[in-house]
Amino acid sequence: MTVFAFAQDDPENPLLRLSVAEVERLPFGAAELDRDGAVVSYIDTEPGDRGPAAASKGGAKFFAQIAPWAGASMIAEEFRRGVDGDGMNVVFDCAVENLAYKVRIHLKTSPILGTFWIFIKKLTRH
Repeated sequence: MTVFAFAQDDPENPLLRLSVAEVERLPFGAAELDRDGAVVSYIDTEPGDRGPAAASKGGAKFFAQIAPWAGASMIAEEFRRGVDGDGMNVVFDCAVENLAYKVRIHLKTSPILGTFWIFIKKLTRH
């Protein structure tokens, strides 16, 4: 079993070592964004709920088109602060309107590539 760290203290980005096919099988959504918040690559948050993972959203504005619920929130503010400050590694647990569960959002810098990752994981009760 492969375990992916999904916490604020994760020192490395494990996705850099994965192939595209491996990324498409991740148990959480992942969006790689440029400095302006445009999607470089994208894997749907809930591929099991809506068919195969949606891997083609290139160029879409993440906070306006993909996750507008996050666009006017502290998540977007923290993204902008991280881009302007040359780094981010922050985790939010939040409720999203029209979802029956909470999600964990992890914003992470990819310093080698000069891009920024947003990981979205469904939280379940145990």
